[in-house]
Amino acid sequence: MKPFTYHAPTTVDEAVAMLEQYQSSCAVVAGGTDVIIELNERHKTPAHVIAIDKLSELRYIKEEEGLVKIGALTTFDDLENDAYVQEHLPALWETAVHVGSPQIRNLGTVGGNVVNASVAGDSPTTFLTYGAQVVLKSAGGERVMTIEDFNKGPGNCAIRPDELLTEIRFPALSGDEAVGYFKIGKRKSLAIVVLAVAIYIKRTPDNKVEDCRVVLGAVSKHPMRSPELEALLKGRALTRQSLDDTLPAFTDAVQAAIPTRPSVVYKREGVRGAARRCFDQIISQFGLA
Repeated sequence: MKPFTYHAPTTVDEAVAMLEQYQSSCAVVAGGTDVIIELNERHKTPAHVIAIDKLSELRYIKEEEGLVKIGALTTFDDLENDAYVQEHLPALWETAVHVGSPQIRNLGTVGGNVVNASVAGDSPTTFLTYGAQVVLKSAGGERVMTIEDFNKGPGNCAIRPDELLTEIRFPALSGDEAVGYFKIGKRKSLAIVVLAVAIYIKRTPDNKVEDCRVVLGAVSKHPMRSPELEALLKGRALTRQSLDDTLPAFTDAVQAAIPTRPSVVYKREGVRGAARRCFDQIISQFGLA
């Protein structure tokens, strides 16, 4: 690890002032589950490290003015044990409980997971399905952008060196909206995502798909929406058989996304089971099971 100057701000304003001052060579550490490894292995060699773990003002989960707001320092353990998430956001809860080990969930933050922009990241897939935005703060003010625009590629996002991600937000769901999430890993625990599927559905009064978002994780340089699958689902009856009829198209979508990658062999098969699990969750949330 290369020597650096360590900073521990106690307020967001203090943190963004430091980012403004040291943006030419600095790294931000929250839970440290990713950045500390990069520092140890010298993948990052900043002159300044800004530890933001003392910014308690960025640790919250709340519904406010029709929006679910999650502070960037909220941990996956916080999500797992939050009553609102358990009751109203089961797909986000499902995401949280399958992140790494208990130790990782206790330290790892949603903000760090989003900014890390890993192809195999857990939360970006789910947040994209919920239609989330990120709030970025600098000394010059705030800007808000969709997480879809924020994701740029493996390890790359649209945050500027002088900015701090402070919040992830998305519309609170009504009774006619539901989200399902399912992750496939290579082992039962501590598994990195090898394939994830998340599906959002809004239904009509006669139980048809009015609107939807279908997001595939770990099949592209970042979680990707599938317009083809979304078009196929829209207008479809919310029955198991009607939804299951779309499963072959999920295989086609994976094949088209990664046709030459060796992993396509099992991902194009596994995606159907993952999508079916999402459909099961959605049907259950609507009380149609």
